[in-house]
Amino acid sequence: MWNFLKVVEKMQALAQELAQTTVTGEGAAGKVRIVLSGHQQVQAVHIDPALLQEPQKLEEGIAQAFHDARDKLQNLVMEKLGGELPPFLPGLPGNIGLG
Repeated sequence: MWNFLKVVEKMQALAQELAQTTVTGEGAAGKVRIVLSGHQQVQAVHIDPALLQEPQKLEEGIAQAFHDARDKLQNLVMEKLGGELPPFLPGLPGNIGLG
C-alpha cells in the first residue's frame, strides 16, 4: 500500500528539483541537439549548419532530438520517483505525468 502524503511530498520535491534540471537530446547523428528543462520547455536548439541544406534530414533530426530529450527526462523522473505512484492515477501516462 502506498502512502499518499509521502507521494505528494516526493512529487513536490521532485518538481523543485526539475525546475533546476536540463536534459539534452540528440538527433541526426548528433547534428541536432535540443535542451529541455525539467518541465519540458525547450531551452536551446543547436543545429549543424550543414543540415540547413537538407530540410528533410533537419526535420527528422529535430524530431529525433526532441524525443530523445523527452525520453531521457521521463527516465530521470521515473528513477527519482522510484515507482512510488499508484498505476491508476488519471492523466499520468507512465505514472509520471509526462507525455
